[in-house]
Amino acid sequence: MQITSVVNQKGGVGKTSLSVGAAAALAERGRRVLLIDLDPQGHATTEMLGLSEVPVDAPSLAKALTKLWKGPLEELVVAHPRSNLGRGGAFDVIPTSPGMFDLIRRLDQFRVPGWQLARVIQFANYDHIIIDCPPALDVLTNNALAASHGILVPVQPDKTSIRALRLLGDQVRYVEQTVGRQPIAWYGLVPGLYRRPISHYAAAALQEMYNFGIPMLSHVPLGVVMNEAAANGVPVTTYAPETLQAVSFREIAETLDGYLAQNPGPIEPAAEEFVFEDFISEVAVARNHNDNGARKKLYDLMPKKPPRPR
Repeated sequence: MQITSVVNQKGGVGKTSLSVGAAAALAERGRRVLLIDLDPQGHATTEMLGLSEVPVDAPSLAKALTKLWKGPLEELVVAHPRSNLGRGGAFDVIPTSPGMFDLIRRLDQFRVPGWQLARVIQFANYDHIIIDCPPALDVLTNNALAASHGILVPVQPDKTSIRALRLLGDQVRYVEQTVGRQPIAWYGLVPGLYRRPISHYAAAALQEMYNFGIPMLSHVPLGVVMNEAAANGVPVTTYAPETLQAVSFREIAETLDGYLAQNPGPIEPAAEEFVFEDFISEVAVARNHNDNGARKKLYDLMPKKPPRPR
């Protein structure tokens, strides 16, 4: 299983389009693909794929990440019903939910921040997992980076993207050191959101990006077909399979598939520190929930503050 994050803290660079397009192209190749909508704005779920948000009272990714729900991953997944699939392929989605907006505050409270997503998806049965990250270098993006074998970075050919690329490099190194994991691979930059023919300004910016030494993958230029596909709730590879954008996504999918044999399993989360007081608290909550009558609160063993001297 290969886990890939589509990441750039700069907004409006085509992260969601790349996430959906690459995932759909992989499914078209006959791969079992899971797309995780980690962006609280949920554009991949609602705007690009025409799916509904998770109801408030249903199992959700937000609840799984904060351990409010501990069921199987399959209960979080919905299949996208309107995508071209190759033989044996699947295009599944973990959609956004209302609780995603409050996740940053809650995830910061964990003793070992960064590994929550890796724990949720560690037993997933897919060839590829694609994570659509939010436009921020926050705890959600850190979770995606910690869980990923490598990253795809959509960029606009302009000077602001060059600075954003430097900041992203710093953040990747920070996550590697903080959670103590092996280096994260840079699968490539994907230039997009520019008009053809490319301007001299954009060409100069692209040349400066080449100097980072990161592979430059197929370009995804602007095209109204992307908006039309989203309006119909289907990937562009299904809606307009012969267009330049669809062909580019297939080339990117082929690149990702080339790394699959090198990534046999999920990233192993670090062992979480055992805290006795937390263990006792969990036992007490479970006992109080199941016991009644005279046994109620019998097992609440949390240390109490000594009474104040009279």
